Amino acid sequence: MSHAAETLRLMREDGEIKWCPVENSKIVDFYKNKNVLVTGGTGFLGKLLVEKLLRACPDVDNVYVVVRSKRGEEAHLRMDKLFADPIFGPLTKLFPKFVHKISVMKGDASLPDLGLSPADRATIIEKVNVFFHVAATVRFDEKMTVATAINVRGTRDLLQIAAKCKNLEAFVHVSTAYTNCNQKEICEAFYKPPIRADELIEMVEKTPEKIVLDETVRLIGDWPNTYTFTKAVAEDAVRVYGKGLPVCVVRPAVVIATYKEPLRSWIDNLYGATGIVVGAGTGLLKTMHCDSSKTAELVPGDYVINHMIAASYQTAIEKPKEIPIYNYVSSVENHHTWRDFMHQCSTWGEELPTIRCVWYYTLTMNRFYYVHVLYRIFLHYLPALLMDLGMILARKPPMMMKIYKKITKFESVISHFSTNEWKFHNTNTQDLWNSLTKADRKMFPFSMKELSWDEYYKTHTLGLRQYVVKDDISTLPQAMVKWRRFYIANKAIKTIFYIVILYLVYSFLSRLL
Repeated sequence: MSHAAETLRLMREDGEIKWCPVENSKIVDFYKNKNVLVTGGTGFLGKLLVEKLLRACPDVDNVYVVVRSKRGEEAHLRMDKLFADPIFGPLTKLFPKFVHKISVMKGDASLPDLGLSPADRATIIEKVNVFFHVAATVRFDEKMTVATAINVRGTRDLLQIAAKCKNLEAFVHVSTAYTNCNQKEICEAFYKPPIRADELIEMVEKTPEKIVLDETVRLIGDWPNTYTFTKAVAEDAVRVYGKGLPVCVVRPAVVIATYKEPLRSWIDNLYGATGIVVGAGTGLLKTMHCDSSKTAELVPGDYVINHMIAASYQTAIEKPKEIPIYNYVSSVENHHTWRDFMHQCSTWGEELPTIRCVWYYTLTMNRFYYVHVLYRIFLHYLPALLMDLGMILARKPPMMMKIYKKITKFESVISHFSTNEWKFHNTNTQDLWNSLTKADRKMFPFSMKELSWDEYYKTHTLGLRQYVVKDDISTLPQAMVKWRRFYIANKAIKTIFYIVILYLVYSFLSRLL
């Protein structure tokens, strides 16, 4: 069976979502009649979390989702549109009336007290048992003012609300494995923050924005961007304001498409590793500043969610005196590199190209920055200039240089994580997995040790094609014809290039001799 046939079989396989029986699941029993609050519910992880809670824990009482208005679209309307996403398909078939368990709360993590109304705050204090604080700005180059408001103040303010809750049982703060990326070895512990949470909030709120922006580079110091910096400071807010509360911190690494739940290889964004695959697969991204021998610290989205739910249960049951931290990474138990990642993606993806591709897959991962810059000039900018010139002559608006400026910005902000690696410890995460019953492991799988990367990558690129590029599988025959043409053209250009180089070398040596 060809790779393409195997991939299509897996994507179409009946019963892909194995509805495990809930008998003997302690986690499912724990969530009976519980009220849960989720921030960031319209984001990638937030959607997966809401879906899994309602599918795996059908007896949960209410799921309150804090949603902000966006581009003039009200919170309730945004949530209604959310349910049209393919990932809610299996849930809709199982529980057609699941929407009745969801309560939308209008809010905004960038505002004081998350922009919640007094009535909604009172409801939270009176009813909510479990918090999942997922909301964050994940833009690496976000303005310090915005990143601080959302990532730091939002965390502090939600913890202050949680502290007033009458029946609080667990609070899960979703951080990132790279909060302490200024260290080379990262344990499951709090580290000294670059600045105290309250100090940063006060400074940003009382200092003119222009001064804050001008001082950003000096302020973040050893941290590569405002995202990791503010997430590190947010953990200080958790340490201070979570003291005495049933709080835990989950630090996922680079989150990629789902493994199996609720759909194989589902994702809805182009962040991080996903952007690399889509950019290379469409023929736009031809060079990447990346050390292919370095660890690719990747974790599937559905496994992250299962880990978060298990961590909430453990926190509620054990009521730890010290705030537990879980590094959710892959390298400790299931190591693979960026070379492995791109090799698997290309192996399984080349037989399923997208009709939207503009050239054949030719990505080169360059360890040395200045070599990468030369590649960027000759493989990105010069072709873009020629194509834009052709568009201008055809009286069409030029666009390729704009596209490559965005690509350059994208690959520049993630190069820090593709050219460095860290030694992570994840003892707490392994202990959490080992503590679960057989039923809970079946319902909420998250052990990276038991994940098969070979199995994962069989459908990964097709998932990106279908859910991110929005390219229906019916276009495959046309895409294959286009792909073969690009392949032949690419081979011809390479051959001509090598002939020219050999001729120049021959001419040079002839003159010397």
